[in-house]
Amino acid sequence: MSPLAKQIIETLSNEEDEAVLAQVLDYYEFLKEKKKKELDKIWNNISEDEPSKDEVEIINKHIDVEKNETISLDDLARDLGLND
Repeated sequence: MSPLAKQIIETLSNEEDEAVLAQVLDYYEFLKEKKKKELDKIWNNISEDEPSKDEVEIINKHIDVEKNETISLDDLARDLGLND
């Protein structure tokens, strides 16, 4: 735990005014919600592309649909050239 976190916790644990503690909690909730919205905005801006024919062929080569067996992610990443 950082020294700043320890100091904040100690200060808040000694605080007796409930209004101050409520304000701190409200502000914490505000910051938490703000960060969540920022992350949601980043995720919403990520666009996914459709797999190419080559990628589909590689994946299909490693999946036996009848047995529902799949390839390990490491082998698939190697075949797709993602480990290079």
